Parts: sequence; C-alpha cells; structure tokens
Amino acid sequence: MNSQKSFYYIALGLFAIAVIGSIINSIVNFEEVSTTFIKLGYPVYLIHILGVCQSIGLLMIFTNKSHWSLEWVYAGFFMNYTLGAIAHLAIKDGNGASAVVCIVLLFVTYIQSRKIRNTNNDNELAKFGKLEHS
Repeated sequence: MNSQKSFYYIALGLFAIAVIGSIINSIVNFEEVSTTFIKLGYPVYLIHILGVCQSIGLLMIFTNKSHWSLEWVYAGFFMNYTLGAIAHLAIKDGNGASAVVCIVLLFVTYIQSRKIRNTNNDNELAKFGKLEHS
C-alpha cells in the first residue's frame, strides 16, 4: 500500500510541476504563447481561462474531497491536453510531446488514486466487519 501511495504522490508531483510550469510560462511568455494560440486557431483570451481552470483543477486534485467532481477534473485535464496535442499535430509544429507526457502522468495519477481510494474503502469496510474475508 505504501508503494502505491508513493508512486501516486511522485506522479502527482510531476503532473503538478508540469501544470504549474505551463501556467507560469503562459504568464511570463504571454506574447509567445498568444502567437502559438493564434497559429493553433484558438482565441487568445483562452490562455487566461485555461490558467484559471488548471489552477482550480490542481487544487481540487490536491484536496480530493468529492469523488464526483474529481472525475470531472481528470476529464477536463484529459480533454485539454488531448485537444492541445491534436492541435499541435494538425499544424505540424512538433510541440505536442509535452501534452502527451502530461496525458501519461494524468493516467498514472488517475489509476493510482482509484486504487488507493478502493483500498481505503475496503479497509474501512473490513474495520466495521462488513467485508467478508475469504
């Protein structure tokens, strides 16, 4: 169980670093990022919306309060990075690799969080004698 949690926190840390790096890059290099967004066919105002949504999404993953909203946060990150990778492939600029790395880290984080959550639920049920042991 401890190795699962360690693996989860390492993947989550790497994912968070990538997302925070992306947000900071959007602020520091706004002119470059806006030029790239225009080349990709996206409106420039989307940069601010994505930054805010990514920040909120990271906070929601770290607080991990509601499982229902957490599923939507993972779905939002998946759509964001998938559409970003496809857009970069469409214009053939070769910058989609970072989105693919984020998708992989997102999947690892999602799968590990589900395993940890299910293990915790099983432990709680066993504590109260509601889980049959075979």
